Amino acid sequence: MDTRRILEHPTLAAVLSVTFNDDNSWFAVGLDHGFRIYESGTCNPRPSRNIGSGIGMVQMLGRTNILGLVGGGRQTNFSRNKLVLWDDKAKKEVGIISASTSVRGAKVSSKRIVLVLKDRVQVHQTTKPRTLLATYETADNPLGLCCLSSDRIAFPGRTVGHVQLVEIKTGNVSIIPAHTSALRAMALSQDGELLATASEVGTIIRVFATSNCARLHELRRGIDKAIIFSIGFNPSGNYLACTSDKSTLHVFDVPRPGGGGGGGGARPTTSNGGASTAGEPSMGTGNNRPSSPYSVASSSGYGGGGSVIVNGTNIGGSSDMTAPDDGGQSRWGFLSKLPGMPRVFTDKYSFASARFEMADEPVSNGSREPVGTGTGIIGGPLKGNLGWISETEVVVIGAGRDPKWEKFSVQEGGQQTGYQGGGGRKLVRVGWKRYGGETP
Repeated sequence: MDTRRILEHPTLAAVLSVTFNDDNSWFAVGLDHGFRIYESGTCNPRPSRNIGSGIGMVQMLGRTNILGLVGGGRQTNFSRNKLVLWDDKAKKEVGIISASTSVRGAKVSSKRIVLVLKDRVQVHQTTKPRTLLATYETADNPLGLCCLSSDRIAFPGRTVGHVQLVEIKTGNVSIIPAHTSALRAMALSQDGELLATASEVGTIIRVFATSNCARLHELRRGIDKAIIFSIGFNPSGNYLACTSDKSTLHVFDVPRPGGGGGGGGARPTTSNGGASTAGEPSMGTGNNRPSSPYSVASSSGYGGGGSVIVNGTNIGGSSDMTAPDDGGQSRWGFLSKLPGMPRVFTDKYSFASARFEMADEPVSNGSREPVGTGTGIIGGPLKGNLGWISETEVVVIGAGRDPKWEKFSVQEGGQQTGYQGGGGRKLVRVGWKRYGGETP
């Protein structure tokens, strides 16, 4: 057993949280004395802001100078139940949005400000007077899960494992029964057309079309249970990456219905519903986008005959016995082609993976509180925060006492060791840096 103590950098402060802006071009970290912002592609920092107060979370409004700050750390002058709007150019507060309980997460855009509390979500207008537009009840959400695109908001439903999807323009709410266990991670594509979810089981990632709530894909991270740290789509939405406490970054093909997609082609696929030996039970929705947003087309994988709830209406699906096309990305070769095989053999796996560094320190225990300390981590998982900075490059950033930035690239040519059907692609680490905020 490795019993060596962590050697802390003498001039770097512990990072309390990591968050990206809307296009992942910048990331911000909360520190015990303020915050700092970095360029994602190079990890080059802007000057740190020592405001004499612990900041548990920083949310950026695009690439503007407006930030949302929530108090955190050992000593803070900022309340944990308020989002302080900060003008970084003027170096002053320009607004405050209050909540009844501690803020577990937040999202900021030019149209909406979303505060995530433990059991509800508040949606505010971004422009003054920042009116409270709606409040939605949720299941217990200690992770502060929420996604915001230009026209949609996604967050946990009132039932465990379900997702509420809100259209910003109309206010219409759809319910997606994504999993049977509690949600652990979720992400919207940049165009808002795709939603990916993972549960606390950590073996399956499901991808849904937001236009009609139909399930398009089931992607298998692995067989053993894992804590999913982060998931995210690349800008065009044809790759999906995920990180977990296995210290592994996986990249999947996500073919778009009707065209586009990665090396796996443009065929939407779901796993079949044969006997399951590992992972989560299938929620059973079709894998093709129906022509109407109020119906679900027949599944092209077995066992798709479940249902999806659209705007409160339970809509049944149907299934046939057509064997799924895995795009050549099954790990099991010819075994995946045999009829009646368990799902673990026929599911779609990542086409490439790589190790990322987690450091020898505790990871988030499920409530974004680092194990053994009283410091709240509310901006993201302690390790494995990921963000795509281009179609083929993704960065993985850790917080904590030994924070690291790593950049990975999906490269053509050569086959990743241990993978079949990866389309001649591999995942390579092309950058690494230890970063952090200077101690005051």
